[in-house]
Amino acid sequence: WDLPALAFFVEVLECLDLSKHGRSALLVMSRHLPSECRDRLRLELRGLVVLSKEPSLSAGIRGLCRHLVEQLADPDGDMVAMTLSVLTHMLEEKDLKIPSVTAPKLAEPLLPHFENDNSHVQLLSIQLFCKVMERVVEEGEKPLTRIVSQSLLPLFLRLHD
Repeated sequence: WDLPALAFFVEVLECLDLSKHGRSALLVMSRHLPSECRDRLRLELRGLVVLSKEPSLSAGIRGLCRHLVEQLADPDGDMVAMTLSVLTHMLEEKDLKIPSVTAPKLAEPLLPHFENDNSHVQLLSIQLFCKVMERVVEEGEKPLTRIVSQSLLPLFLRLHD
């Protein structure tokens, strides 16, 4: 019965005052991450998209970053799009800096999505890639040099599509 309850919870999530109940909602959404059940994972990602828009939950969402980055390897374009949305909202925090050792781990899984069949996934991955490059701690930009070089040709080709 927990899958129908989760589906109901995701549907009413936007009606909740997330500044008050967001932490509890985040706990419910992230309890089973990563999940082997595709339906549960889809619902959790839908819920995380809503929760990631609440600034007070950004630290909690950042705690899920490793699971979210792993989710970028999913073959389902909708799941990847939701994951990219959550990661993008996570990086919206103005003072957030990404350590130079973390930036490549976040940027590299985005490269295959520049060539994704789904144009929405392409756009989200390119936007997230740009955000990662903006947020990396300045003295540690060298680890991104190889990844940026790898991304230039696909980005150039996308420019002319």
